[in-house]
Order: sequence, then C-alpha cells, then structure tokens
Amino acid sequence: MVVIAVGLPAGLSALGLVGHAPPRVTTALSIAVLDELAILVAVSSVVAVAAYRFRFPGGLLFGAMMSSAILHGSGMIQAIMPWWVANAAMVAMGAITGSRFANTPLRLLLNFITAAFGSFAMAVTIAALFAAVLIKVLSLRAAEVMIAFAPGSVDAMMLLALALNLDPVYVGAHHLTRIFFVSLTMPLVARRTARSLKVKSEKAKPLTKRPPFQD
Repeated sequence: MVVIAVGLPAGLSALGLVGHAPPRVTTALSIAVLDELAILVAVSSVVAVAAYRFRFPGGLLFGAMMSSAILHGSGMIQAIMPWWVANAAMVAMGAITGSRFANTPLRLLLNFITAAFGSFAMAVTIAALFAAVLIKVLSLRAAEVMIAFAPGSVDAMMLLALALNLDPVYVGAHHLTRIFFVSLTMPLVARRTARSLKVKSEKAKPLTKRPPFQD
C-alpha cells in the first residue's frame, strides 16, 4: 500500500500524466449557505451510517459521496464545503489509513515482505495489462484508469484521486466493483477449495481392515 500510495503518483507525474492540481473551487462560509451545508451534512451522515450498517463496502465514504453527488447533481444545493473543512478531512483520511499499521510487529513485516512484493508485482502486472487495453480501446485518461485499476484499498485510492485532481466517482466505482466481485466470488472459491482438500485427505487415508464378525 505504501509503495502504491507513494510510487504511483510519482510515476504518473514523471510520465507527465498528471500535473499540479489546480486550486479547488471553494466558497466562503456565510450565513446564506449554512442551511444548504446543514442539509448536506445531515443527508450525507444519514446515508453514510445506513450504508455502513448494511455492511456496504466503504459505506461511510461512498454513502456520503453518493448523497452529496445526488444533491449537487440535481441542483437541490449549491454550497461547497469550505477549504479548511476539505483539507482537514483529507488529513484525517490519511491519518486513518496510516493507523492501520498500528501494533504490527516489525518481524512480521519482514517475514512476509517477499510474498508481499511477489503478489504486488503480479497484481500490478495484471492490472496494468487490463488498464492498457482499456486506455487503447476507449481512449480514457491514463492517470484515472491507472488509479482506478491500482490494487489498493478504497480509501487510499480515493485519497489519491482527490489529491491528483482526478475523478473520484470514476475511481471509486471501479474499486467498488472490485470489492463486490471479490466479496461474491471468494466464499464460493473458499468452499470449493475446502471441499477439494477434504476429498483429497479422505483418499489419502489408509484403508483399515474390518475385524471379523463374532457371535
């Protein structure tokens, strides 16, 4: 995750696929927009908590994002969060993402570093192949496609999309689809694997002779 979060933006910048993010459009906090901001915060909070309770992948993040997109896209509200709120939220997201490394023994990280880099290289190769085909066929923006196909967590990739001024909806939709696909297929794969291992273990057991029947 650290390699993706640090290396991917640096690589995209080195290739000239992303530049400096332009200043975000913000509005000054005034009494005139307090009612719209209150509606935005209330609706986003309710939808985010509901999505989280229903165990929706990334519910707190996507619930708030979808409700805000609907409110702004439909023209019901026009208010935008002040810059200091947006910056504080990005700092909080970064801190939460980094806190996942808490209480992780260094020896444990070193023991699995080879397997981690091996699986990382395989995942990056597969994702890069699919992303390259998609960019070639549909002529999409390369930076957005690479972030959308990057094998990272939803919150970290959303944070990268926001930091690089990419479309968070496009990136989030891809990672949400990936989570749904994995969530639906992994139980089936695990059940089939467990059943196959059980059959193999039963075949490997030595046959025991039954004792003769006695009156």
